[in-house]
Order: sequence, then structure tokens, then C-alpha cells
Amino acid sequence: MHFSLSTLTGEQIRAGRALARIDQSDLARRCGLSLETIKRLERIRGRVDANSRTLRALFEAFSTMGVAFESCEGGGLGVCLAPGSFSLAAPGAIRPPGSLRKTDQTGADVGCHRLIYYSTANPESPRPLHELLEQVEVSGGRRKATLHVTGILVALNGQFLSVLEGPKDNVRQVYGAISCDLRPASLSIISDQSAQTRYFPDWGVCCGLFQSDAETVENEPALRDGFHPESLSPSSALGLLSIMRDLKDSSPRKYLHSRCPCPLAGACLDHTCASGASVACQSDHGAPAL
Repeated sequence: MHFSLSTLTGEQIRAGRALARIDQSDLARRCGLSLETIKRLERIRGRVDANSRTLRALFEAFSTMGVAFESCEGGGLGVCLAPGSFSLAAPGAIRPPGSLRKTDQTGADVGCHRLIYYSTANPESPRPLHELLEQVEVSGGRRKATLHVTGILVALNGQFLSVLEGPKDNVRQVYGAISCDLRPASLSIISDQSAQTRYFPDWGVCCGLFQSDAETVENEPALRDGFHPESLSPSSALGLLSIMRDLKDSSPRKYLHSRCPCPLAGACLDHTCASGASVACQSDHGAPAL
């Protein structure tokens, strides 16, 4: 394994930032670069177009946080985190919630497993998509509390991209339940492997598409002419999930406390979901496993 600054990719920058649990603004501050530069580099698919000073600033900033990049002779890419590096994150960095913070500190997350998959909303499901997503958020919170399985689900145009993280047996148990649920269809695994630690220490759902997203995701190949998660490699999927996690916590989504009825339906560009999201939810028929 070896690494050259000239081979640094946008996917590695996004994955490295996810590992360090910092947002784009914090990375820009640590590198002495503008926020717009960080956003531009993270949107790039493949090797980044940047001068040596910018590449060196990124490399040194990530090094101080224990994040290292690797590239293989066969063309593969890698990002890893040195043990104990979480203490290097700034006070404003993304932190695990209280229920998992002790787990990270005690090393109980050793043997963490990560499963990334995509699926499609079943068009024959009796429930509108916005109701399904509301229940996904609720059921995911319960899994986090009982099974310590965390992650995020991204929903757009009736397509889903999701990651599950936690103890291997628990992750496999949750995915097995999802596979048996009739509401998602055509499940396909992108990556199923062990992980040094969690990239996503909480659970959440990021849905919809808004005009304000354009600057961040306009050059993302998987979001051209719809949403095509099947085109993503493991590293690209991880990078996109990291971006959508950040968008979930920014305007307008940060004001989304319930999708029943959805207060953002009027501004949402995802007509697959928004068309029915302005109608109040009917009685709850049970939480899906998705």
C-alpha cells in the first residue's frame, strides 16, 4: 500500500471527514481553506483538481486527526483512522450521542460491522412514502436503543440508499428483517464488511431534494437524472451518505420534526414523495423494518 498526494480523490476527502466526525466548515478551518473550496473538492468524482499547496493542507489537517489515505497498485482506494484519534476532533465536531459515547471510549465498538445497501420503494405498498419514511425514523431510533445499530437512510425519487453500523450479528439481524419486509423491494448490498469504528453514530433519515442542495450535490453522478444508487462504489456510497447526513442537519431539513403532514412538501423537488406528503397521516399501521 502507498499514497501520493496527486491521487487524492473527492471520495477519500468525504470519507476522511466522516471518519474524523467533522463538518465541512471545521475541515476548512483546519486546512486554512475556504468553505467553498472544500465543497468543490468533495463534489469531485475521482482525483481532485487542486494545487500542491491545497493538497498538502488537506493531508496535514487529516494527519493531525489520525486520518490516513492509502492507494493500491490495482487502483483501489483506502481511508483509515489511527486508534484513539477521536480525541483529536474539535469541540464543534460531530460527536456520538450520549448512548454511544461511552461505547466508543471504552472500545466496545471493536468489531464494528458496516453494511451499505440500496433498495426501491414498493409501488404496491398501501402507505404513502412520506408515512413510510416517518416510521423508518422511529423504528431506526428503537434499533439504536435496543441493538446499538445506527446509520442513515437516504430517500429520493422512490429509491433508498442506507448504511447500518454496529455489532455484526445485530447488523445482520436488522438487514434480515428489512429483507423480509414487503415495503422495500429489490434490495442489493453495496458493501458488507468490518469497520474500525462507526462513521454514523446516530440514526436518521434524509429525504427529498431542495433548491438549496444544488451547490453541494449538483455534480454527484448518482443524482443526475434521478437517483441511481446502483451506480455507486462502496467508497462513493459512503461519501454520498456522509454528504446527505450533513444536509439532513442543515436548512431546510433541520426544521423537519415530522413528515405527517410534511411541512416541506411544497418546496420539495422529490415529487414521488411530495405529491402525497401534504395530506395528514392516517392511523399508524405499525413500524416497518426498513
